[in-house]
Amino acid sequence: MKVEGAWVRVKPLDSFRMRVYIAPRGLWLTLDAGSFESVEVNTRSNQIRIALSPQNPDTPQARLHLEQPAKVPGVGAYHPRQSIPKERDAYVIALKSVTSSIELTDR
Repeated sequence: MKVEGAWVRVKPLDSFRMRVYIAPRGLWLTLDAGSFESVEVNTRSNQIRIALSPQNPDTPQARLHLEQPAKVPGVGAYHPRQSIPKERDAYVIALKSVTSSIELTDR
């Protein structure tokens, strides 16, 4: 974990790197395909930046689920800032040969 100003950056170190829970936002980030490189949370604006590992022959796209089981006062429903297609309750993100990133917002 690293803190730079209002941004808190977490780099998952487990072998799968497919699940992250952000407790202060009540938000589960889960990947059916792909893996997280890092997740950054802005403590002032509630914005979240997700960095996804590059594509490989077996994983050309990531499938991201967003769940908010906890209702935290002052935090709205998270969704991608960009327009990303959704399939079977998962956002389908085309991966690149380098790290891909998306932003989430609750506004």
